[in-house]
Amino acid sequence: MGFLLLLSLANSYYIYSLEGEISALKEEVRELSGPLGLSVYSQSDPPRGSITMAQKSIPIVAVSDDEIGVMGKMNLRLIPGSNDILIDTNPFSEPEVQYAVKKAVAVARSRYPGAKLDMDFVFNFTSTRAQLIGGESAGAAAAVLTIAALEDRDIKKDAVITGTINEDGSIGQIGSVLEKTKAVSDAGYKYFLIPEGQADVIYYERQVERRSTDLGFDIMRSKYVPRTLNISQAAYEELGLNVVEVSNIDEALPYFFEG
Repeated sequence: MGFLLLLSLANSYYIYSLEGEISALKEEVRELSGPLGLSVYSQSDPPRGSITMAQKSIPIVAVSDDEIGVMGKMNLRLIPGSNDILIDTNPFSEPEVQYAVKKAVAVARSRYPGAKLDMDFVFNFTSTRAQLIGGESAGAAAAVLTIAALEDRDIKKDAVITGTINEDGSIGQIGSVLEKTKAVSDAGYKYFLIPEGQADVIYYERQVERRSTDLGFDIMRSKYVPRTLNISQAAYEELGLNVVEVSNIDEALPYFFEG
């Protein structure tokens, strides 16, 4: 119950609202797609190429606009092409997502220096409650997914990863760890990989102090005291979930690939 109580406290501090910006953001991303080296497409207008060289999927976890953790899926198809990166526009993705995917593909490509990859990378997102996919927290998952597709390796079904990705393969920090942990646990996964240094979460516990007065009544004073929760310990004890810190993509891969 302690973990759930802490999650409730955290929700009271975070409010994130998305209202009426999808159309404007869509135009913004279309303008940005050229400089980013990316393209966007809709399912009614699929990218060129009908031969799928590889197709893989990986679970992702996000936070809804009412600060509730939600599960989704990122899919990738490799098709014959010229190293273009294409992202489906439904649900619509913010520019940060496109940057994250571009860096993830760069990390995967760097494992094969000098190799000529005559293919396009076609990403889309499914099974999410969001109308808008935002942030860079799916970058690490995109890197694992791209490596799996390039090496044609099966992805294990019991792990989820969250974290940004840097071009040197290191994994950066993200927000809403508590909410995401709860969503991953509810979905039945065994492992949840988070960025290094984010297992300890500081929260504020309300304490009430009662003082008696000479007038015959008590004065109640409340204050908030900082506390530290170790998510790895709490999640395992209360939710049966293994929360593991990872610092780079090589540390994460054994949780997704056999051998």
